[in-house]
Amino acid sequence: MAIKYEAYTRLGEKVVGVLHTDDEEAVYDILDQEDLIPYRIRPAQSGFSLVRMFPTVFNPSAQDIIDFTRQLAALLSSGIPLVRCLTAQRGQVSNKGLKYALGEIVVSVEAGNKLSDALAEQSHIFPDFYVRMLRVGEATGGLPYVLNQVADTLQRRKVVTDRVRDAAVYPAFTLLVAVVAAIVLVTYSLPSLSSLLSEVGSDQPTSTRILISVSGFFGEYGAAILIGLAVLAVLIFVALRTEIGRAATDTVLLRVPVIGRVIVANNMFSLTSILSTLLKSGMSPVEGLKLTQRGMANAYYRRRLGRVIDRATEGTKLGEAFEEERGFPAIVSQAIVTGETRGRLDDTMFGLSEYYEDVTKRAAGGITELIQPAIILFVAGMVGFVAVAIISGIYSALGAVR
Repeated sequence: MAIKYEAYTRLGEKVVGVLHTDDEEAVYDILDQEDLIPYRIRPAQSGFSLVRMFPTVFNPSAQDIIDFTRQLAALLSSGIPLVRCLTAQRGQVSNKGLKYALGEIVVSVEAGNKLSDALAEQSHIFPDFYVRMLRVGEATGGLPYVLNQVADTLQRRKVVTDRVRDAAVYPAFTLLVAVVAAIVLVTYSLPSLSSLLSEVGSDQPTSTRILISVSGFFGEYGAAILIGLAVLAVLIFVALRTEIGRAATDTVLLRVPVIGRVIVANNMFSLTSILSTLLKSGMSPVEGLKLTQRGMANAYYRRRLGRVIDRATEGTKLGEAFEEERGFPAIVSQAIVTGETRGRLDDTMFGLSEYYEDVTKRAAGGITELIQPAIILFVAGMVGFVAVAIISGIYSALGAVR
């Protein structure tokens, strides 16, 4: 890897050059051996870079951000200068998007910008919540402590998100495999059997006739159905990219039994965990809610939370603002009223986040317990119907031959 450096001699003369090494941290050792004082170190820019052209395609995972945050906190706590910390981490990360972003952050910090401002320029990786927390840490001089707080919050959110996702992945995968198997069977395997049974000319059982009709329908209109499904999928994808489409989808999902309970619990966990972290850093409740609103994925709750913020800005107490807005569980408004009365709103929000963390995990597990038996019954019924239809058709044909 080519690394461009700018350094100075002991006499103040500027030296610029390029070193080829696998580790940016090794550049400091090489310059030190040559009695040079490093000023700026960054990868030599290549002429073409997919990461630079399409940065969002190479976005790091949540775990990548958590690991980066914890490692940065540890390095800063040990007294290593910020630029050296960022340079060392850039050489260690494997994600191309994060590696490129760290290179840009190093350049920005070396130019005299604060770390929070440099991260704000990489908004596709570091959300507003993250940047604002770092600004609080920079202002108070407790950046390592704030980084650990941010990492803890991100870790808790990741655990809950993974639990919700895992609860949906297995049933969806099972259903997909069953549907694909049925389509392959009906489209490719049954037509030859249908021709055989038709040649025999026997009276076929009702189940066999239904199966043959379905096979014929897919054989004749299969291409048109696939094109229609593809167009529908594109339209749904485009609609979900709009604010109206997301709001409508989120509102409908909230009314679906079992699934709606998981969505509510997950959004309340996101609300309370982020808000508690921001309040503990010294941020005002209204300002904390504004940042929390930007971090919520559900459009329905983003809109509701916006109304709460408007009321609180006009002078209404936060607990009363939540009480007046429908859609939020009563326990949230009651807890906020209690926290405001005691003057410990940050602790109240943290306790509430722990409660909703547990509720979300249990609700996600409940989805798996309910959906898996239903899918198993569906798959078994579909496979059983196909088997009965084929076997009864074959026996009918054998009887006609005799």
